[in-house]
Amino acid sequence: RRLLPEEFDADLLRQLTLEGRVYIDVPQKMDKDAWKHEVLEYVSVIDDYATEMWKGQLDDVWNAIVDAECLSDYLVMKKGELSGHMNRYTVTNLVCRMRYLGVYSKDVSMQKLHLRMEHTTKKNKYYKNFRNYKLSREASIFLRSFFS
Repeated sequence: RRLLPEEFDADLLRQLTLEGRVYIDVPQKMDKDAWKHEVLEYVSVIDDYATEMWKGQLDDVWNAIVDAECLSDYLVMKKGELSGHMNRYTVTNLVCRMRYLGVYSKDVSMQKLHLRMEHTTKKNKYYKNFRNYKLSREASIFLRSFFS
């Protein structure tokens, strides 16, 4: 059981330890920028859906996106067990925006792009809720600078 500081009892801790019921839950630390690699790998599987105009520039665009300070708050999970990993909702949202702007072919549905990125045949929570992510004004301006 989880103990609050005011409940801490050395005798109880000793007893629980002897019974083998004590464990330490240490979250795994990720490299500070490991999420960037996750994003780049995640979107690389849809490179072949890029329009002709963007095929040669897609890697540069995604590298600029993951390096942009104004987007880092959106691209990294801040809470929970996935803290420090990429935010799939936001990445899916960005792919949708880029599809709308002509980076990815409009002949391919957003659902198909999502299924490809997730390596699955069924929509999941990352697809169902990706439209709920709004970007700051600064982040939106940054993105438009690439696609205008």
